[in-house]
Amino acid sequence: MTKLKLFSLFFILNLATIWAQQYEFGIVAGGGNYIGDIGREYYFYPNKPGGGIVFKRTVNQWFSIRLNMNYFQISAKDSEAESLGRRARNFATEAQLFYFDMGVEYNFIARNPFLKLQSIHKITPYFFTGIGLGNYSGSFYRNDINDNSKKQGYKFNGTNLSIPMVLGLKYKASPHFLIALETGAYYFLTDNLDGTGSFYGNEDRIIKSGLIPTTNTHSNDWYTFTSIGFIYTFGDLSCYFNMQ
Repeated sequence: MTKLKLFSLFFILNLATIWAQQYEFGIVAGGGNYIGDIGREYYFYPNKPGGGIVFKRTVNQWFSIRLNMNYFQISAKDSEAESLGRRARNFATEAQLFYFDMGVEYNFIARNPFLKLQSIHKITPYFFTGIGLGNYSGSFYRNDINDNSKKQGYKFNGTNLSIPMVLGLKYKASPHFLIALETGAYYFLTDNLDGTGSFYGNEDRIIKSGLIPTTNTHSNDWYTFTSIGFIYTFGDLSCYFNMQ
């Protein structure tokens, strides 16, 4: 938790700087899914709701500094997988993920969000990347192959860095109000978002279960999230009219 506390402090200090500048604040909501060693193997299969808040400081027409705080959910069952090996293994996981990230948002079209008469500025595609930190906790369990009511499980948790990669499209509904649609993939520097890292890293558990890894235990986990955001802009708007 020490890394998470330091990251949160840095987040708040940056937020204080943004508050005194031109900035954007909004809320986002949508659905997501994790990609790992349990359950379905689809890359984009939103099956759990999530959401959060976003802060931005506009640097110029091309770039913004962006900070996010999100809540994600993880839910997967081998019984729903396409792979016969996963179905026979019959793992399942339920977890929650509190996620912070910061980075740079790049507009593919030069954008001044406060020019009222130029329709070209109403729709802007963008890309966001940076570095993130996620704190996760949940329950891992294995069902008996002949009786799904019999569960053998344990709790797991952790805090790990990640790399967000997000594509989006924002629409200027008014001089101060934006609507953003985006979808992103978050690569985590851990193979334990689902608890399998703890399972396969424990020799006693493997011996007792009689299982060998049926997935790549050296491949880290991902999370994908698709959302809609409602963004309101504050600050000294006059400075934007001088951006070239």
